[in-house]
Amino acid sequence: MKILATLITAILLMQSTVRAEEPWRFINLADWHGAEKYVYSNRLAGRPDSNVDSLKMLKENYGGELVMLPGDACRGHWDTDQFIKSFNPALTPAEAILQAGALCYAGMVNAFNEAGYSKLLMAVGDHEVGDNPWPPGTAVSKHQAEFREAFANVFNVNPDGGQFIYDKPIGEAASRPLGTKYEATSYAYQHKNVLFVTVDVFHQEDPDKKIGMQGTVTGAVTGKHLAWLDHVLSEAGKDASIKHIFVQAHLPVLQPVRRINSSGMLMDGEMESDFWKTMRKHNVDIYFAGEVHSNTVTKDPKSDLVQVVTRGRWLNNFATVDVTDDEIDITLYNQIAPKPSDGKYEVYGRLVVDKSAEKKTFRDEGEFAFLDREARMIHFDFEENFAFKDRQVLGFSLRQGGNPFKSEIDIEGVTCDRSFANLGTYGHNYDAQNGNIALAEGPRGKAGVFNPNSQMAIYGAGPHAHGNMVSYALWMKTTSKEYMVLVNTGRGFMGLRGLMNLNLNDGEPELLIADKQRLIAKDQKLNDGKWHHLAVSMPKKDCLLSEVQFYVDGQAVESEVVGQDKPVSVSLANRLSFGGLGHGNGKAPFSKLIHVELGISHL
Repeated sequence: MKILATLITAILLMQSTVRAEEPWRFINLADWHGAEKYVYSNRLAGRPDSNVDSLKMLKENYGGELVMLPGDACRGHWDTDQFIKSFNPALTPAEAILQAGALCYAGMVNAFNEAGYSKLLMAVGDHEVGDNPWPPGTAVSKHQAEFREAFANVFNVNPDGGQFIYDKPIGEAASRPLGTKYEATSYAYQHKNVLFVTVDVFHQEDPDKKIGMQGTVTGAVTGKHLAWLDHVLSEAGKDASIKHIFVQAHLPVLQPVRRINSSGMLMDGEMESDFWKTMRKHNVDIYFAGEVHSNTVTKDPKSDLVQVVTRGRWLNNFATVDVTDDEIDITLYNQIAPKPSDGKYEVYGRLVVDKSAEKKTFRDEGEFAFLDREARMIHFDFEENFAFKDRQVLGFSLRQGGNPFKSEIDIEGVTCDRSFANLGTYGHNYDAQNGNIALAEGPRGKAGVFNPNSQMAIYGAGPHAHGNMVSYALWMKTTSKEYMVLVNTGRGFMGLRGLMNLNLNDGEPELLIADKQRLIAKDQKLNDGKWHHLAVSMPKKDCLLSEVQFYVDGQAVESEVVGQDKPVSVSLANRLSFGGLGHGNGKAPFSKLIHVELGISHL
């Protein structure tokens, strides 16, 4: 009897042991934006496909068993009159969306297949549902179903029989949210020791009902869709063969994130959203997102959940993800040659998640270093002024066929060939390009001396995000009675709205948030030729303009609102500049702008 018991115990032990997976790799490629040309496939006949060349380079040099794409492979403006006129004027918007989507996505899948990638896990991005905004009653709002149908028919449905590709249940949970409008675009799929959960986060209740800042569509996971996600993640936690859980969707959740040439749409509710709380509850390892065309890695302050936001942009950047049972190793690569197919990349950042012990440990480096959300994002001391060509700034030059290292940039007619180093946690991609700025001694080291032909500007957007808390602090000295911009967030096409601009008007500090809406520091005249420390601070998220506090030389000062007392809300498209308009994108929104004997130090 003793021998039999031992035998039964041994069999049970064998059955409960899960075979360890060999190391394997996949590719993360957010915001690829390379598929729109396949909409016009008739124009490509007989021509070589540069996408295939680039993707073959990726497969040959970096491998990968599958590709994860967190949204935005195309432009997707297929509902518009302008597109339909050029595509086929006889079509209705619904017909144009379905036909253009079929061409676009089939061309994309074929290009990846030709390069050796047969498995694409693609999330819906804002461009896959027409691109933001979605005004009530418009075609882009009314035809969300057609946008999703075009997408799902190619990526998620087997063309031979109409069978949903990712239909294997996860434990007791269905692989997709059946009975919801997301049942063909949200799904869970296990590959080896990883559960991939792809979520369509573009929530709409009614095409005529505005529910968020973008119109009828907002970033949220609710109701039955959220209940499905909760069930899938709960079942995954019971499966010993699933060692890691990755969730991907297009929109970042944790803020702030770096942004380049992006509308910067974000998920509602940040870490207080039910979506984030559900992932936290079920010990999701990594949330992958895109949208912002830049790279930011952030750790949830209340758990080990990590948000990884990456940049693809025609293979300007990509990430490899190496997986074992105990470790997740993500390496970010940045293009350093004119064309992706040249195959020349540098390691730009790395994140290693070690799960071999009871407590997870992390190693974060370079552009993948965890963002400290409590530290200064942007900080200049004027001590380090690099040649622009020596410190690449993402977004400037890496267009297809472009020069990866420019030596200068024109800003509002001023040639800028130098960059002040950003010492804040947003890193060197937020260096300030500058021209015609002299250096002098300030109260705390070097200071910049500005004149009417000076420029100091950051190309990346942020870190403002609507009503999120922001503070400014700087040293300044002037004798000018003119109206001067110290910190500018405006861009010409926006006009005087969505701002948080710090100005001087005959030495009087003001915070401008929109035309005829400003906060004035009372009884302060700072154009006396002396150095003054000037600061403004939002005490809480979404505060009223009247609640913003001015500080002069370390002391709080009284202020008054001119115009309506509205909440401070800064456009996500903003770009910061100092002492001028910077990358203003054309028309200046200010009637006059003069910098006379203005020194700025320690921003």
